[in-house]
Amino acid sequence: MLFNCQVIAKNFGCENPLILSSTIDWYPYIYMSPEGVSMGADIELLRIILNEVGCELKVVHFPERRSLFELKKGNVDIGLGASFNKERAQAYWYSNQYRHEINQFAYRTNDRSISESTNIKNIIESDKIIAINLAGWYGEEIEKAKADSNNFIYSDTVSKRLKMLNYERVDIVIDDSIVLCHELNRLPFPEITIHSSVLYETPIYFLFNKKTVSKSFIDKFNKALEEMRISGQLKQHYIDNLHVTCSVN
Repeated sequence: MLFNCQVIAKNFGCENPLILSSTIDWYPYIYMSPEGVSMGADIELLRIILNEVGCELKVVHFPERRSLFELKKGNVDIGLGASFNKERAQAYWYSNQYRHEINQFAYRTNDRSISESTNIKNIIESDKIIAINLAGWYGEEIEKAKADSNNFIYSDTVSKRLKMLNYERVDIVIDDSIVLCHELNRLPFPEITIHSSVLYETPIYFLFNKKTVSKSFIDKFNKALEEMRISGQLKQHYIDNLHVTCSVN
């Protein structure tokens, strides 16, 4: 069995551990345990699939801007939590979709101008300060607003952004709805809530560096991922790793 795994690894380009660069604070998808172990629903799924195809995973943690730089330079092999765009597709292999993302925003419940707003355009036009992460993609409307407005503040982690919101340094925090929900379950901010408006929905993929990973490996990886989907193991994985009150129907 060990010999067979070694042959598979050599054939598909992972005779050495594949390197994932990620943040340490995007709970429940990515986080660090008290013992210093990289954990989370996305990382554990990646480990399961790589183990199935005979590969090992090494996780390194950099700030978001540095992670993007290292992936672009070919110093790391894998990115996760990625939406699709044409520019990325030229540099990276995309896996098949492994989950779906819904982007919403959190705000202070007592801010009636936001609670009564029906869309993000009204909020942007009212000069509210918006906290967002550097590399996140939240649709064309937000991208245009980022280019046209000075009201966006960038911070590495969602927990920092929610603390800024609680201390009234910003007015809304945009992120994945599951991440916002889990963080608000963990943080003592009862006056913060998630707006019902949906900003953007998108399939989510793993990225693999074309400089270091072969197309034959991607085919093998996608085959294992699809087998998990067909069997129901993929759906069960996220049921097991998400807080019941944060599940998306």
